[in-house]
Amino acid sequence: MPETQINLVYLLDGDVQEVDVFKLAPTLLALGELIQESNQQVYPGGRQIGVNVKPFKEGSFIVDLSVFPQTHLQQFLDLLTSHPADQIKTLLEWIGLVKGIQFGAVQLVRWLKGKPKSVEEIGPGQFRYTAIDDRSVTVTRQVHQLVSNASITNNIFKIYAAPLDRQTAITEVKTSIKDDQASEVTVTREDIPSLREFVSGEAVEGEDIVKEHTQSGVYLNPKRGAFDGDPKDWSFRRGGGEILTATIKDADFIQKCRTGEYRLNYSDLLIVDLLERQRVQGTMVMKPAYEILRVTNYVKGPEQTRLSIPPD
Repeated sequence: MPETQINLVYLLDGDVQEVDVFKLAPTLLALGELIQESNQQVYPGGRQIGVNVKPFKEGSFIVDLSVFPQTHLQQFLDLLTSHPADQIKTLLEWIGLVKGIQFGAVQLVRWLKGKPKSVEEIGPGQFRYTAIDDRSVTVTRQVHQLVSNASITNNIFKIYAAPLDRQTAITEVKTSIKDDQASEVTVTREDIPSLREFVSGEAVEGEDIVKEHTQSGVYLNPKRGAFDGDPKDWSFRRGGGEILTATIKDADFIQKCRTGEYRLNYSDLLIVDLLERQRVQGTMVMKPAYEILRVTNYVKGPEQTRLSIPPD
């Protein structure tokens, strides 16, 4: 049987006897919400993660994280594919609660020391963040998705702010996978101003704020495309009269269109993973941009036949 559970350790370092339990309870609730919302953000429509928090020792809590397959079929497929626990570990790395990549969301928010000066997509799944002092760093699409979600970044702030309040004797909050010291991430009291500045910073003139949302299983009918396989500016009907223009990131689908294996018709059906990118310039909301990340299914529509009239 594949592993379906990971134990995350949440440890308060300092005089834990002085921690107000009424302050700590919302903190642990925010930790659970952070993990579940992050999972939904990067795996929309995917398997859910159950969160169970219990005391481990004084000032230390074990967070049981378990993947729940949505169907019996998914449970069967899990036996044949990678361990569901790998999904949890990778998610924790993207959030930044454990080590594994250089910049998870926690590390990025702490590093920026406030709202970014600019955010640029520099390649497929790669985003460059530039800080106010012109330092820059590149992060993955998943990390970008997490820090673009205000609810997620607020929960990042909440899991550290109350325990590291200057009125407490807690000096550090440490998170790690149980029995894996190398995975440990430490946030100190000195990091709190950077986290607070990020979540409380307001949009300023000239600054772009980008929010992204990915939805799986979106149904589209083709309207206009490029016969030479250019991935840009394809248009689709989404139903109800809605027409959207999107860039297709699925290289395999583009290649099949280029070679003529797929000859799209307005009656064809595409089922896709669709990313919607909403941009705010200063205080002005711009028209959303769309990307088709993957075409998961292509169904050929009914062929249109021409009527032939026999001669007299």
